[in-house]
Amino acid sequence: MSRLRILLVSKSTGGLLTYMRWLASGLDLDRFQLTFACLSEGGSALAAELSRPPDIETLSWPMNRFRINPATDALLILRLTRLVRSGRFDLVHAHGSKAGFLARASAAGSGVPVVYSPHGFAFDAGNVSRVARFIYTFVERLIANLLTARIITVSEAEKRSALARGVGKPELFTAVHSGIDLKQFDLSADRDVLRRMLDIPTDALLIGTVGRLNEQKAPLDFVRLAALLNRSGSDIYLVWIGDGDLMESARNLATQLGVESCIRFMGSRSDVISLLRGMDCFLLTSHWEAFPIVVLEAMASQLPVVATNLPGVDEAVVDGVTGYLCPVGDLEAMCAALEKIIGNKDHAAQLGRNGRNRIIQFFTRERMIQELESVYVQVSNAYA
Repeated sequence: MSRLRILLVSKSTGGLLTYMRWLASGLDLDRFQLTFACLSEGGSALAAELSRPPDIETLSWPMNRFRINPATDALLILRLTRLVRSGRFDLVHAHGSKAGFLARASAAGSGVPVVYSPHGFAFDAGNVSRVARFIYTFVERLIANLLTARIITVSEAEKRSALARGVGKPELFTAVHSGIDLKQFDLSADRDVLRRMLDIPTDALLIGTVGRLNEQKAPLDFVRLAALLNRSGSDIYLVWIGDGDLMESARNLATQLGVESCIRFMGSRSDVISLLRGMDCFLLTSHWEAFPIVVLEAMASQLPVVATNLPGVDEAVVDGVTGYLCPVGDLEAMCAALEKIIGNKDHAAQLGRNGRNRIIQFFTRERMIQELESVYVQVSNAYA
């Protein structure tokens, strides 16, 4: 039986970089022949990494992922058009808004079906203007109906949002939640390693998060929560793993609120999974998300989770069972939820166990890969 020939097109930064790694290592190479087109900065490095299995072909081309660039975007469409029309592929899977648009435009009229994974529609971002939201919605509506064989969302909420804006029809969508490789999470790891790194007492309570310090992740809310938690005088520390534009603002606010001694900013780390085991609770203060992988990683690490009650997040975290969901920006509610957890070790441990069990039941990498492979086969058969 011949393998299905899949062209995967994606930017090469952030969460999508990790997702491409998952596909390269997880998809069945006995059934699928993979070619990755790695776009934007970091493309050449990702292409070199993904090409290590001898059966995987990779390409890298520049793309400005932040804005339209008529010259480079036109050249990229030309390159993708030649590639798609070369007769080498049975299906294209495009990831991310801009790569998704360029790939679908390139495949128009070729007879090669395109599967599109937005990984968070641009119109759902909380920091876009009304005009930009209108344009993003119009473009997504147009090419969903004309140039897309299937849209794979990372959550049911993402699917509902698209349908509510008139993007496609229900039968066009399949929700495939991201999944975790549980083999990476060692529950016997030394939890005191992180405390020693941060120079805090081994018996102190440690609340942590992982993400970029930007408007979406709301690091200033995180700092304000540190002030609320420490008004009781308890021995509580908070740590943020990640870097970003709001690092200096977060540090300054911590100083203004007098909590600089109990909050740590570690910057970007490559050992996040091992560091999660050193936390007592995971906190997500985001103002918008699609389906954050880091919450799954926290649950796989058997941590109770306190998170903002966002569409998508509520498909991972079950309020009162694996942690607590709180209204966006409601610091008092988040503080109360955290106090429920850190004030009762047995309750915290049970929430953590429930979270890991939920990962095992619904959010494994194996399940994710199987569902994606099923979509590839369905779409390919429909267009054969």
